[in-house]
Amino acid sequence: MPGILMASDLSERSGHALARALQLATALGAELEILHVVDDSLPSRIAEETAQTAHELLTRDAAGAGRVEVVFGHPWRRVVDRISRGRFDLAVTGAHRDRGFVDLFRGSVLHRCVQMSDAPVLVVSDRPTAPYGKVLIATSFAARDADAARLAAKLAEGASMRVVHAYRVPFGGLGYRMDETGDITKRDRDEIEEPMLFQLQQMQRRLSQDGIEAEIGLLEGRSTPALLDAVAQERIDLLAIGRHGAEGHVPMTMGRVASELLAHLPCDLLVHPGRFPRED
Repeated sequence: MPGILMASDLSERSGHALARALQLATALGAELEILHVVDDSLPSRIAEETAQTAHELLTRDAAGAGRVEVVFGHPWRRVVDRISRGRFDLAVTGAHRDRGFVDLFRGSVLHRCVQMSDAPVLVVSDRPTAPYGKVLIATSFAARDADAARLAAKLAEGASMRVVHAYRVPFGGLGYRMDETGDITKRDRDEIEEPMLFQLQQMQRRLSQDGIEAEIGLLEGRSTPALLDAVAQERIDLLAIGRHGAEGHVPMTMGRVASELLAHLPCDLLVHPGRFPRED
């Protein structure tokens, strides 16, 4: 992996992300660039002083293991532009500060970076204490989900991996025989799950051909709650997904599952845009 970009806003959350980026750069033998963007709408003197302080702090924290860049401009636009121009293989950032309705209507910097990035984005939820040990890959059977699994395997070498697909019984179970708890018969459930298990097995075989061994499974329920439950129950430390429905420039075009997971970050989250690495 030639290059990792770590985007910092100098917060404690970014400190966690920097620690993970340093660990990954060392493990993968990758070059690391640490980027901080100073808002250019600040008064010029304050902006210059802020930039100098940021450079000093990040240089200290990187301890010679990464190159520090401090630039001026609009935060998410400069980060996305640097990812594109720098042709990085991974962007790393910390969880964002929840600003409620502001984020709902304008989109957070993190949300926009994940939505617009040409490269996969790793969002770090907490300070790392060890390399990744348990990885969960969520799939809707799109090619970019397999791309996410392959990259997760590189970032978490030696970790246990499981690929899952979340589903709901069609039409809330209407048309199926149900008991008093709302559970359908095993025959009906097997009929529903059979094609999904077939696709999971196909993905498992393709990953195995790439040297990636992963277990597979189905989760019943709406995608985000089912994934959050699985992360908690299995003590997952890296969740990987493909980015869906994220083309364009409007924050609300972000795929629903990715948006909800960013809002309720249960562990480190890897979001892969697909069509990567670039072929040109």
